[in-house]
Order: sequence, then structure tokens, then C-alpha cells
Amino acid sequence: MEKIRKVLILGNGGREHAIGWAFKNSHFEVYFFPGNAGTKLIGENLNISEQEIFNTAVLNDFDLVIPGSEDFLVKGVADGKENVFGPDSAGARLEGSKCFAKLFMEKYNIPTAKFQIAKNKVQLADALKFFSPPYVIKADGLAQGKGVIIEDDFSTALEKGCKLIDGSLIPNVSGPVVIDEFLNGWELSAIAIVSGRKFALLPFTRDYKRAFTGNKGRNTGGMGAYGPVEIDERLKEKIKEIFEKTLYGLEKEGIFYKGFLYIGLMIVENEPYVLEYNVRLGDPETEVIVSMEPERFVENVLKAFSKKDFEEYVPSKYAVDVVVASEGYPENPRKGQKITIGTTDSIESEGSLIFFAGVKEVNGELFVSGGRVIHSVGTDVELKKAREKAYGNINNIHFEGMFYREDIAL
Repeated sequence: MEKIRKVLILGNGGREHAIGWAFKNSHFEVYFFPGNAGTKLIGENLNISEQEIFNTAVLNDFDLVIPGSEDFLVKGVADGKENVFGPDSAGARLEGSKCFAKLFMEKYNIPTAKFQIAKNKVQLADALKFFSPPYVIKADGLAQGKGVIIEDDFSTALEKGCKLIDGSLIPNVSGPVVIDEFLNGWELSAIAIVSGRKFALLPFTRDYKRAFTGNKGRNTGGMGAYGPVEIDERLKEKIKEIFEKTLYGLEKEGIFYKGFLYIGLMIVENEPYVLEYNVRLGDPETEVIVSMEPERFVENVLKAFSKKDFEEYVPSKYAVDVVVASEGYPENPRKGQKITIGTTDSIESEGSLIFFAGVKEVNGELFVSGGRVIHSVGTDVELKKAREKAYGNINNIHFEGMFYREDIAL
């Protein structure tokens, strides 16, 4: 562990900025690929091609590589590489294929919604008839948090599901779909640091997926989050059992899993059901988890990476993350607007942080380059005060067409 000095983080969002910030504060040399305008402030953005990042010789220049984005893992960046803290492409199928994940859960008796798989219009129509509205249809492959259709009307669900299959609904997303039973409950994000069969839960968080206040609008990659979410011991033990079954199943499939395992849960009458697996840290959950206890987060990652004992920890404060997005997100976000941020103190001050996501820098000025633009984070020993800090700091952020939810952590 003492030999780890150079850390490379793969990705270009707020999650990667937050991970890098934690390692920078723990006095590591931090590098990013491709990074953004915020990561450039705390480390070095590598100026290489994506193809080069899969080159073993390039990665071997770093002591620890943390893939923030699932794309890198699904494409095999961890395959055969000891210094990459993430699952290989076989393990990454848990996120890369919803069909694989649901069949895996069925095989290893992991609680999830009833489901069917459809590869064409006829199969989709037949499958939908087995379920009552609202109908839930999920893309098999990666869709950046946007591959879920929830519709009350059968015909609309069938039409959109067919477009999801043939690739006309979401660019570069096509193929089979999963039809899920709709579960009515509350969502919880459970994330663990993993090394083989060993795991330690990170503080529970809650993510807000819908675009607008009051849970309205399209599903997004996440419009905000807060933590820790406190749950009773019985529910926690059931969640741990899901992680244990998952890691047992992966071992049986011949997969040694390392890195982060995110399980999106729906809690129905205090019973957890798996909605999805992610094979990396969540976004915006990471911004919350890291802000609460950056030192403990870094310490546990290093221990797990080095195959030393690591353990669950209880955070000493709350964190609230509010995403400031650009109009049109998630369907067609507006880009190119100039961003102004009050002062340097607005980026990091006592109990307030800003992590950049869809932000690029040109000649010293900041511009919108993505749908989720900035994460405004507040921390405090009281949830209410953490929330006030997160929203208060948004007053320092200005660009045309900005919007955010007003009900995070309420």
C-alpha cells in the first residue's frame, strides 16, 4: 500500500472529479482520462486516445487505476491487469447486459422483480400481456441511465419497446429487452467495496432519477442524492445477504470480482429487490459518499486493492448533492453556454463543494459540454444544514438554461 503514489481515474464526470478530489486530499498524484475542466484543477488530464488507455504499457505507468465509467470495464480495461481496481469484462456483464443480470439473479436465487426477455415485436407483445400496467421495459445494453421505459398504456409501451429493440429510440442502443414487473416501493442505492468474496458496504444513499421536482419528467442518470440513509438492522442484513449471494454466484461462474459493486434496490414492505447491478460507483452517489468521509473512503479502497482487511464505516456527517443540469437534459441537452462561478471559495469552502461534470475549459473560460453540468454538494452534521449549503452554493453558478430539482433530501 505504501508504494501507491500515482492514481489514474477513468471517466469525465462529477463522479471522477469527486474520486480524484479524495485521493488528492490524501496526497496522491492524481491523473484523469479524459477528465474535464474540474479534474484539471486538481490533477493532470492525459492527452491520449481512448485506444491507448487499453494499452498495458500505458496503464502500467500508474500504481492504481480506478475506472469511474462502466464503459471502460465492459470493454475490458481490467482484463489481465492487476493495477486496475475493477472487474474484468466477464464480471462487467452484470451491468453490460440486463438479460445476463436477470438470468444470473434467477440462477442464484437473488430477489428481483418477475421478468421476461423479448428479442422482437412478437415476443415483446406476448411478454407485456403477462404484466399489469405500469409496464417496465429495460434495454439490455448500456444506455447511460436512460434505457428504462415506464408506461401505463399497452400500445405506447409496445411502440417504445419496439423502438428500443430496433435502435430508433436511443442512439447506439438496440437489441433484446427485459420486461419487468413494476415494483411499488422506495429506492435505495447500496454500494460495496469488493475483493473476491470479501466486501464492505459504503454508506447507503438515495438517488433521484426523474428530471424535475416532484419526481416528474424523464428518467435521467441522476439529478441528486443524499446520505447516509439510515435503515433498520433487519433490512441491512437482507441487503448483505444479496451481496453475499451475488459474490458467491460470481465465484461459481469463475469470476474473481474486485472494485465496486452497486446494487440498485427497490424496498417493498421492508423487503429488498434488485432493480439493477452496476459494476462501478454510482453518479451522483459517489459525490455524496466521498464528501462524507474522503479519508476513510480512500483508506478502504487502498486496503481492498492491496488485499488487506477493510471494513464498513459510519460517516460522521451528512452530504447532499444537487445536480445543476442544462435545459433539454436528458433527451437533447443544450451545450456551449458560458458558465460563471462566483469565486474560488464557491468551488470549495467549509461544508460546500462543487464537482464539475459536463464542463469544458477554453482559453480560461468555462462552457457547458454535457447534460449534467455541475454537482453542488453540502456537508454538515445535520441533514437540513447540509441541504441548505448544497442549495445555497447554486446561487454562485450561472449559465443560460440551467435547472435543478428543488426537492433533493426533503
